[in-house]
Amino acid sequence: IITKMKPKFNGFLVLLLVLFAQLTFAQERAVSGTVTDDAGMPLPGVSVQIKGTKTGTQTDFDGKYSIKATSSQILVFSYIGMKTQEIAASSSKVNTKLSGDAQQLEGVVVTTAMGIKREKKSLGYASQQISGKDVNGGAGSTNVANLLSGKAAGVEVQRNNNFGGSTNVVIRGNKSLTGNNQALWVIDGVPIDNSNSNVSSQQVGGGGYDYGNNASDINQEDIESINILKGAAATALYGSRAANGVVMVTTKKGKSDNKIGFSFSSGFTNGSVDKSTFPKYQNRYGSGYGIGSSFLGTGTPDTVDTSNDASDGDAFNNQPVYQWDAFTPFSPNYGKATPWTAAKNGPVTFFNNAHTFVNSIALEKSTDRSSLSLTYVNTNQTGILPNSELKKNQISARFSQKVTDKLTANAYAAVTLQSTVGRNSTGYNDNIMGNFRQWWQTNTDVQAQKDVYFASGGQNVTWNWTDPTDPSGLKPAYWDNPYFTRYQNYSSDDRTRLFSYASLNYEIAPWLSALGRVSLDTYKQLQEERRAVGSIASGFGLSPVNESSGYQRNEIDFQEINYDFMLNFNKKIGEDISLNGVIGTNIRRNKRDNVLSSTIGGLVTPGIYALSNSRLDLPFPREAKISSGVNGIYAQASVGYLDTYFVDASIRRDVSSTLPDNNNSYVYPAVSGSFLFSNVVKADWLNLGKFRVNYAEVGNDADALQLNNTYTRVPNFQGQPLYTNSLLLPFRSINKNPDLKPERTKSFEVGLEASLLNRRLGFDITYYKTNSVDQIVAAAVSSGSGFTNALVNGGNIENKGFEIQLNGTPIKTKDFSWEIIVNWSNNRSKVITLPNGLDNLQLGSFQGGVTVNAAPGEAYGALKGTDFVYTNGQPTIDQATGKYMITTSSSNTIGNITPDWIGGVRNKFTYKNLTFGFLIDTQKGGDIFSLDMYYGLASGLYRETAVGDIRENGLLNPGVAPNGTPNTVKTKGGSIANSMGYQAAPNKAFIYDASFVKLREVSITYNFPKSMFENTFINAASASLVGSNLWIIHKNLPYADPESGLSSGNSSRGYSVGSLPTTRDIGFNLTFKF
Repeated sequence: IITKMKPKFNGFLVLLLVLFAQLTFAQERAVSGTVTDDAGMPLPGVSVQIKGTKTGTQTDFDGKYSIKATSSQILVFSYIGMKTQEIAASSSKVNTKLSGDAQQLEGVVVTTAMGIKREKKSLGYASQQISGKDVNGGAGSTNVANLLSGKAAGVEVQRNNNFGGSTNVVIRGNKSLTGNNQALWVIDGVPIDNSNSNVSSQQVGGGGYDYGNNASDINQEDIESINILKGAAATALYGSRAANGVVMVTTKKGKSDNKIGFSFSSGFTNGSVDKSTFPKYQNRYGSGYGIGSSFLGTGTPDTVDTSNDASDGDAFNNQPVYQWDAFTPFSPNYGKATPWTAAKNGPVTFFNNAHTFVNSIALEKSTDRSSLSLTYVNTNQTGILPNSELKKNQISARFSQKVTDKLTANAYAAVTLQSTVGRNSTGYNDNIMGNFRQWWQTNTDVQAQKDVYFASGGQNVTWNWTDPTDPSGLKPAYWDNPYFTRYQNYSSDDRTRLFSYASLNYEIAPWLSALGRVSLDTYKQLQEERRAVGSIASGFGLSPVNESSGYQRNEIDFQEINYDFMLNFNKKIGEDISLNGVIGTNIRRNKRDNVLSSTIGGLVTPGIYALSNSRLDLPFPREAKISSGVNGIYAQASVGYLDTYFVDASIRRDVSSTLPDNNNSYVYPAVSGSFLFSNVVKADWLNLGKFRVNYAEVGNDADALQLNNTYTRVPNFQGQPLYTNSLLLPFRSINKNPDLKPERTKSFEVGLEASLLNRRLGFDITYYKTNSVDQIVAAAVSSGSGFTNALVNGGNIENKGFEIQLNGTPIKTKDFSWEIIVNWSNNRSKVITLPNGLDNLQLGSFQGGVTVNAAPGEAYGALKGTDFVYTNGQPTIDQATGKYMITTSSSNTIGNITPDWIGGVRNKFTYKNLTFGFLIDTQKGGDIFSLDMYYGLASGLYRETAVGDIRENGLLNPGVAPNGTPNTVKTKGGSIANSMGYQAAPNKAFIYDASFVKLREVSITYNFPKSMFENTFINAASASLVGSNLWIIHKNLPYADPESGLSSGNSSRGYSVGSLPTTRDIGFNLTFKF
């Protein structure tokens, strides 16, 4: 049951903070001030010492300090990662700003859970920080998640090529068998929603659109830094939703120079198709399903059989024939015979160059008591497909005000307005890319299809006539004109999102402060899909049968509110002991409303896309109204001794509305320790050395509405209302479980990090092991129960591995430096047990008969399907047909989606005002099934299907006869389908190694000398040439990018079907600061 928030809570919080504001404390005669970083943010934990003495103190959470000193004494301010400052204590007020030291260990001062800033040396867990300038090291992306590729050890970023599509970010492997495995995104300590709204069938290749993941709404111009919190010990304070790690975004603050700063940036990027990720077609054979099937036998000239969608027909011979364009008056070839030859303009000419324009302006102002930052970003992107455009406008503001010396108010708000037209279809059904990659006639000229579409005023003049010799047959057999599809059967979506928070922080004492914060994350989204009159019939909307026209709209309304109250403490006990931590509570409330509706029976009036234009009575819409909540309390404390030994402990208790009333609370602890051995081992070559270890547990509740069975309204039966517990009746129905328990992940981690040789070399090595138990899964049950599956607890999945981060500065002179950062990790996943003694849990099923599974003893994501029959370890050849013998079972393990390791290497070279940087991103291992090769080889599209005389005389397959002797029998000639593709080989033959090496990012930046702008209003200027995905140095998957996928989520890996080609993006950027 959801606990309702009473208005009194807000009133009580405000009253409490007001009462704190009335408190006064006696001020001692002392030297005091505030220490900030380059961005003007207060620095807690800065050592303030009187030079030549042992007298010292530390700054508090607001960067403040107070110390007794004479006017002749010198104050020494030091902080690891910052340059030490020495300032005379000649005034009673001494403020200072510490600048980052480029020689120091990268990311020493980091933002941790709940937005708390801590020294990295005191942390007993792994984290990795990426500065804002390093986040976007190449051509920009409309999705910030894409920019993390290769930049953090242990972080798997699974992109895809969908226009405006979603990106999957998983840290240290999949921990939940069927639940959410994506990292939690957090802005300034406040979690945000990162879900996608793609339908379940889209995520397993059944067709539909990828509407993107919601982290793409983050304003990239606001990012000061990103810190990756990897293990449970690092994320436990965020509760169950952070069981998969945290991507912590810290936003920019106003400058601290008491001036108004204004900046303007403008960038343009051009994207062109990487042809290594698109088919290379054979040009010897045309339309048909076998030699002798290309023509209808209508005389001389003959007529091409346009009703098929393959290129396994007769050889091209330049003889005149009537092709598809001879039967439409909108073609210049109407009534004419044209040469029987491969088309001049193949499918690669269908693509445009993609263009992205990004313009931003920013305003900053800061004084010693307030700061303000305003940002506006306008993005306009067109894709490589015709009629595709994404427009995004983002405006954000951050404000901080010291109301009194003890009370500080902070507020942040970001609004995103996004409108997208023409996302690409995905999956097997009704997908132009599937058409081009699997079922196509190489004699069809794509540009001729374009010409007739526009000449006809937008009619569906297809290359795939059912029967060109019969006027009634001039309609699509399988495929529409691709331009008709792009301009008539398109999707559009609009999203308006607001993320905001407001907080009050009161300093109760120099070592104790109270923070109250309220945050709101809300958006409204409308998704519309259209199918024009005259289209080939296909699955659409809520109709139970294929529809040749229709309109669908999906309305989504989301809201999340978080209420936080925290007591933060940072106390120095004597000269040797430090104590800091937090005690707090978090109350979270989520609401989601969803209404999906569509026409049925087609449209009455062409071109009018409205529900009221439905030919038949509207079906009942699918409506969902979901509310959920979590109440959490937590505590964390860190004790340091001699600034060398640190011990952290935390505990959190959550109460979740999605679990049973009598079992809806769960507690999870964490403990960690770190030892700075560089303070004990004194060596000139060792600047910093730390050993750390931690153990933690974290819970994970169920999704909403998993306790009781719910039902969906379907069409009436004999006038009576009818409901079903399955939208896929009778294929799958799930019996909910009122006795569910929370999932639990147990995590152990040990690490070693060091900075050596005057900070010129550093490393961070981590070993981790996690076990996730009491998994919530839908296990198969006897259909006699009335259900096909039932929700149960059980199972154990293990992830373990190493992470290595290396950073170095091989060369550093006055004018030149070379910096290098290496990230590498190998996650080993293993399913230990499944619920109810199951021997296999199917996670997804795809076209072609391949499934993704979890099976005991195997890594998560086992690909299963048909395999070769083996003799002495060699594929066995049927001596009657020359084809491979194939297993009758499709439960054979033929691959696994989990990579062996991932890594990235970043290099940055700086010479005076010029900087050159590049990133190499790589993945080793993991497997992917290509449905494109499965069908495309059989249909005769690819160049390897036309080598030599294999079509006429067959192919000698490598392997052995059943008796173990080498095979000597060729496949039968006449059709390539006898030798290649799905009819000639098992699923195993189309499993490819998903390894890749990519030149992910390149940038060249020139900072103009300030002397150029003397006596002008310009303070600084820079110009950059940038690029991304410039070169796939190595890959094994033919004609596609191994990263190409369908969506974010658990099914984002291991399946290649009808994906867009990758684009090489090159652009430039100009930035001016005033």
